[in-house]
Amino acid sequence: MAVYRSDQAQLTIAAEAAPGGDPEMNSGARHTGGFNALINDANGIAAGSTQITYDGGSNTLYVGDFIRIGNTEGDASVGDADAAATVNEFEIRRVVHFTGTSAGTLFLDRPTAFFHANNSIIINVDGTATTMAQNYITEIPGIYEGVTLPEFTPTIEPKYFLGTSSTRNFTKVYSGSQSFNGALSSFVVVDATPLRFPIGQMTTIPSAVASDTILLDGAVKKGDIFITCNGSDVNNLAANDYIQITDASGATTTSEVRQILDDNSDTFRLDRPLQFDHPDDSLVHEVSGGATPSGTFTHLITETFQLDTLTWNVLFRDSAETVANDLQRRYIGGIVDSATISASEGGMLMMSYDSVPFLDMIHNQANQSTLGNSLYADGGGSEDAGMPRYSMMNSIGPSDINFPSTEPYYFSQGSFTLFGQEFARVRAVSISISNSVEPRYYISPRHGRHRGPSEFREGRRSYSMACTIALPDTIQSIDETGTDDETVNSANEIFKQLLLEGNYGDGNGLKGFAITLTFTRGTNDTITITIPDDGTAATGLNEAGAFILSAPYNITGDPIIQADLDIMFRNMKIQIVDTKPVYM
Repeated sequence: MAVYRSDQAQLTIAAEAAPGGDPEMNSGARHTGGFNALINDANGIAAGSTQITYDGGSNTLYVGDFIRIGNTEGDASVGDADAAATVNEFEIRRVVHFTGTSAGTLFLDRPTAFFHANNSIIINVDGTATTMAQNYITEIPGIYEGVTLPEFTPTIEPKYFLGTSSTRNFTKVYSGSQSFNGALSSFVVVDATPLRFPIGQMTTIPSAVASDTILLDGAVKKGDIFITCNGSDVNNLAANDYIQITDASGATTTSEVRQILDDNSDTFRLDRPLQFDHPDDSLVHEVSGGATPSGTFTHLITETFQLDTLTWNVLFRDSAETVANDLQRRYIGGIVDSATISASEGGMLMMSYDSVPFLDMIHNQANQSTLGNSLYADGGGSEDAGMPRYSMMNSIGPSDINFPSTEPYYFSQGSFTLFGQEFARVRAVSISISNSVEPRYYISPRHGRHRGPSEFREGRRSYSMACTIALPDTIQSIDETGTDDETVNSANEIFKQLLLEGNYGDGNGLKGFAITLTFTRGTNDTITITIPDDGTAATGLNEAGAFILSAPYNITGDPIIQADLDIMFRNMKIQIVDTKPVYM
């Protein structure tokens, strides 16, 4: 008998352009005689939209129908573009409510993943198709052995009516709010994929690019897959080349790298959705080496006010490898509320997503025998499945996953510097990140049994560090940083820093100190955590560094006296240098 096994389950993730917009392109198969219309919004429909205004509608629309948004099919009768010449993102969503017939508003089962321009086509679909379909939820966060899935958790509320013969038992039950909370504990970090989501954004700068003149021909938005370019050297770009897209001013505040999958008359389809908005005439450079990039890439993770959200896709495939029995669930709009980066002696660099709440969930289980078509009572549509939250989506199997090919980062390859002094006897270090995320449930139109959070709001951010340090040798050393040479007992430095409280007597108050934590995997292959983010602590507003809250020198059975430090700090940045060009 076939069963679902934990070792055959898989979790893959992707960044979202807007909360709840799980990114994939699926054209579907057009439903014969089904509804079709055009988007009616001069500004277009932004990524993250759950409502679409339309006009030009024809044929009957039913609640529960699946629609494809975007041009892909090549049907001239509805203004569709030829599939081979597609230059627009497209996706499938389900209609849970609508107003009007030939014109009105569509209410969708979940937010859109891409921007859709005015007059983009909307077509009723009833099956999957492979025309230009693309999976993007294909990254693994690291090497993990277990996941706390953010399972659907309803609130079923019993109510006690007066004047009934309930004999003290509740009279009736009602559905309340819903929540989806997950976690991913103790996974091995093999690259920069999981590091940015508790912190903010990642920019990528190649070590070498071609000296060329290529510009974006029109602004592009976060989440876009297609870009159009012009310039004297645009013909140098071809399928499989890697490109850098960056600020027109030459700055690198939005620099990112993507690979070209298709070239259609200088309109290029990229391998991953864009992480940033880029205005018209932004610079585009071919990365040196083209399809086989040479050199390295510097990825800089810095804080942002709002965090990017994540999609988690979970697949259960049975032990007989029967695809028809796949149970696929997708959790959307996830935000990393708290996370931990840690390493200890003899081990590897690890990370935990300690708390990840989600906005909603979809799945691939179409029907259940007792439901029939009761969920969508008007019936007659292209998809009359009865199960709540069922959605048409790409199947993401083992062959779609981007498994890592690199080694982990080992604790033995790290270095740890506190207040300008490197400590060689660090036994363990752990950095905790808290974003104080709060779910909000607003009064708003809800349809199709969706009563999850309306949004998440990040609260005050806080960092802390715990580390265990076996004290260094007490041999006196020479400190030549000041005007006069002096002797320093390094073993006492932690004790002194604790007493100083980050106040070094300049009359300006507490400024703290700097910390640097580096893991080196090889030549030009490092992760460096810098605290504070500019590497320098000062006393001004938003300038403070780290402060020791406690550092007991306990007497134990250990051969060397050690201190267990509890440290707080204001901010940090992470820099990764490696040979991986593209991160989501």
